Amino acid sequence: MSLSAEYVLDSCALMALLGLEPGHERVAGLLDRSIVSAVNLAEVVNKLAHETPSESAVRELLAHMQLTVEDWSEDMAYRSAEFIRFNKSHGLSLGDRACLTLAKQLRATAVTSDRTWRRLPSLGVPIMVFR
Repeated sequence: MSLSAEYVLDSCALMALLGLEPGHERVAGLLDRSIVSAVNLAEVVNKLAHETPSESAVRELLAHMQLTVEDWSEDMAYRSAEFIRFNKSHGLSLGDRACLTLAKQLRATAVTSDRTWRRLPSLGVPIMVFR
């Protein structure tokens, strides 16, 4: 487990940074105090693979961000089931649950652009919607 992080970025936060989408400035300001789950990184890598010609180009693009990536462990896989009850009511994907699980484990704030997360019942995870 990584030592500490104040923020856990979800996939849309990373995509906002890469695409300079609305709110990217706010996410960029958090980057040096943030971490990302390997699950969320996989989502971004897979999306970029559709748009970028090679794995090395994707790696180079993401290397500039100097991300701290947390491996997804067996324990975290089981912990993520805590959030499964919100799949239908709030549309939480596996990546969303990975972000929330890591944030809860680190006692960090989950960062997303998904406004529906604001309507989640108290999960013990602070949530920042960056746009």
